[in-house]
Amino acid sequence: MLRGGRQRIRVIIVGLLAVGLVLFLQDNNWFQPRITQAQVRQAIHDSLPMGSTVSQTVAFLTAMGAETSGTPYANRGASSSDGFEQRDPSGSTLAASFPYAYPGIFVSGGIYMKFGFNAKGRLTRYALRDVYTGL
Repeated sequence: MLRGGRQRIRVIIVGLLAVGLVLFLQDNNWFQPRITQAQVRQAIHDSLPMGSTVSQTVAFLTAMGAETSGTPYANRGASSSDGFEQRDPSGSTLAASFPYAYPGIFVSGGIYMKFGFNAKGRLTRYALRDVYTGL
């Protein structure tokens, strides 16, 4: 009888711990996106007009918490699978990212961005994409 009572208490304790863990994880939103591509696009639309300078773009991205390359690289001679740099060979491109935008245990992801500038250093275009990695 005593042995069965201890086992029942262990089951109850383990059950309460499991329920508490589930409630704790839900309450802390560990697996909710930190920022979404839609939110980034809206912020760019609202606060970063076309024609912005490189320094204005870097300041905007830094204020949002994005990681940036800091300085743009020249498009001449650069190649990419998306053709972004080839659209303006005389311009430059600034790379930026939110590498931990989508947290997860087995699969996580980030938002990777390119900002294109003309030869005068003015923003002319941008591209965003989600990239996911897993175990």
